[in-house]
Amino acid sequence: MLKILISAFTCLALFGSTAFAASSSCSSSNGTFPVSGSCDGYIECRNGVAEEKLCPDGLLYNEKSTGYPCGYPIDVDCQQKQGRIQAAQPTEECPHQFGYFPLGDSKNCGQFKNCADGRGYVFDCPDDLAWNKETYKCDWPDMVEDCDAAAFLGFKCPGPASSSAKSKSSLLGEQAVEYHFYPDPQSCQHYFICLEGRPRRIGCGEDRAFNQELNECDDIENVPNCSAGVKQKGSDIKNARLQASKAQSTSQRSGFAKPQKSAFASQQKTGFSNQQKSSYNRKF
Repeated sequence: MLKILISAFTCLALFGSTAFAASSSCSSSNGTFPVSGSCDGYIECRNGVAEEKLCPDGLLYNEKSTGYPCGYPIDVDCQQKQGRIQAAQPTEECPHQFGYFPLGDSKNCGQFKNCADGRGYVFDCPDDLAWNKETYKCDWPDMVEDCDAAAFLGFKCPGPASSSAKSKSSLLGEQAVEYHFYPDPQSCQHYFICLEGRPRRIGCGEDRAFNQELNECDDIENVPNCSAGVKQKGSDIKNARLQASKAQSTSQRSGFAKPQKSAFASQQKTGFSNQQKSSYNRKF
């Protein structure tokens, strides 16, 4: 009996101290709050009762969030000095349970993996763009630190001695860095811009091509180095777009019927209805 009483008092003491600590952790009755020394731990308070929680592996506690309190590291500014995070929980597909991760090496930078609950989903960046792990976005390869832009695009910028003089472009305008234009040897509808020796590959679209004299995209008919087949395909696409645009304009115009003059409008203009006019003429 004495042992039972001692156990009961012990539990009460532990519960009481836990409840006191929990209550003191809540600066308001409801909400989430950071845990000292942790970047992925947080305290959730409900009706003044606190519970310490941990974000899923790969996510950090976002104090500024108004919804789910955990976010990707790029969106979280952890102010904890030497803030600890939990150990990684890798799977066969992912290094962490959640996150975005680059695939390939410095010569193959155009893919990334999104991990959710340890499952990996592979995505391709748009053509000629590389995955930037610093911004979680597809970016110009010359803007990605661990991407070899020349190897990735298959084009090495010529040295300064063989390059054309710096010129202004409607695409870039005046830039603080040196940039030069070069046609794509493989496609007249693409070109390269070299910025301080690192290339970017840019497409003109299906019905346009790069004009070396203008250093910009132009109507495909004005670019002599395009093959006859490419020119014909571009011309067909351009004509098809023009026809579609005309058909849309015609459809929009036919959708608006010419307004008919109403009896009320006629009455407003003359000030009298036909019946009023007849009555007025009979009086005089």
